[in-house]
Amino acid sequence: MMNFRVVKNAIQDLLDDNANGRFRVIGKQVMSKSADDVLNNDRLVQVYFSDGSFPKSAGRLHGPKTHDITIEIDMTASAGAVGDLSILENPDATAIQKAGAIAAIREASDEADAKIDELIDIVYNIIMDARHEGLLLDKGIVSSGWIERIQKDTLLERGEFVVKTANMKYTCRVQEYVSGDIGNTPATVEIYSNLPNDGDTGTGVNVLNDNT
Repeated sequence: MMNFRVVKNAIQDLLDDNANGRFRVIGKQVMSKSADDVLNNDRLVQVYFSDGSFPKSAGRLHGPKTHDITIEIDMTASAGAVGDLSILENPDATAIQKAGAIAAIREASDEADAKIDELIDIVYNIIMDARHEGLLLDKGIVSSGWIERIQKDTLLERGEFVVKTANMKYTCRVQEYVSGDIGNTPATVEIYSNLPNDGDTGTGVNVLNDNT
């Protein structure tokens, strides 16, 4: 397994082991990512590899390859609004109804914003905790680990909920060891041909699959 996958799994495990009921890590439990799922303290975190580069200046043809990788950490939180936010899209809604829906959005937005800020705080402190240096992997696997950037996204409306999301970029350097890919053993193909006999061609192909 390449080390960029090892790093991704290590971050998932580290967050899941330290969640303590404050959030859930997608991929560690079976779940859907709906607003109902992340309401109140049921917040979600998703970890995935987004890109990597192999700088020639730090690499060589033979032996391990230097791999600078970026792991994305997406965070989601939501809050319930008083009333149905779909009123804003209803052409028959009165001005008073729309004003109430806007007020509900603002109130729920503040609540969701506080929740996503707290989640960012928690996740950052778990990953950058000195006790978790190197993501608790064997020494030398990860170097220059760093939370490079945090970005909060715009508010999303989902029926009677509002959802806030944020993204955190974790970068580090690993060494990739190229073991090669042996692939699958190809099937043995036998081709035979005989002179026609009683109208038959006498030719054919027989495939012997050693993988079955």
